[in-house]
Amino acid sequence: MEYINLPSGRVAYLKKGRGQPILLLHGLGSSVLDWQAQIEYLSQFYLVYAIDLRGHGLSDKLKTPITMTDFATDVANFICTMNMEPCPVIGISMGGMVTFQLMAQQPELVSAAIIINSAPYFPVDSLKIRLRIFSRLLLLRFFGMKLLSRMVANNLFPAAQQQLRRVALQRIAANDKASYLRALNAVIGWSALSEVKQLNTRVLVISGDRDYTPVSHKQKYVSQLRNAQLEVIKDSGHASPIDQPEQVNQLLRSFIEECHRTSKDTGYPIVC
Repeated sequence: MEYINLPSGRVAYLKKGRGQPILLLHGLGSSVLDWQAQIEYLSQFYLVYAIDLRGHGLSDKLKTPITMTDFATDVANFICTMNMEPCPVIGISMGGMVTFQLMAQQPELVSAAIIINSAPYFPVDSLKIRLRIFSRLLLLRFFGMKLLSRMVANNLFPAAQQQLRRVALQRIAANDKASYLRALNAVIGWSALSEVKQLNTRVLVISGDRDYTPVSHKQKYVSQLRNAQLEVIKDSGHASPIDQPEQVNQLLRSFIEECHRTSKDTGYPIVC
């Protein structure tokens, strides 16, 4: 791991490969470790960057409240500081949300977006969502990361994938409780849909067929974007890059190569 000091604090990142740069953004409570299969594969063809968002992994802890705008600003500063050209950004779960927020703020930095099991909003508009948030906050506040990590790991992987469950449990339990809570609060009620649906940026949305949210949820918002497509991975849950790495890797490579072949100037200047 390497480190860079951004205006908001120190961020840890991994860099591997050569050629066209691409950027990987992990989900809530995760880190660059969840991208291992993608880093090993994609670095054969591209210069791969993966960062630990603030409050995660080896980056600085979150000592004050944070917003999705703050997360996206960190990513924008990283792209500019590393002198990366407008690059494909790949985000899973909360990382996908940060990608959408980055597109809303500085679309000139994102040449294409790949969103895995995520959405451009997180509305609290149903009893099911409210109960999901409440149960997670309750576990976190009164029982800490250990019990919460068990619940999340069990939801991520079925009983047949015990080894993946154990690894996920250990990684999630290692999170700083206050940082996790602040990152979670940043997601609740957030939306960037009104901004990103005005963009022509190419977007690939990947959904596991047994993700937390149904495929129909992704189909609904994909239909509102100007230049988006949806791909569904069979026998996959929320952590598709881990439970179906080969399928995910092939989709990522194919889409990035297609975008490279058909790319056109969007007219956005790069202002860092």
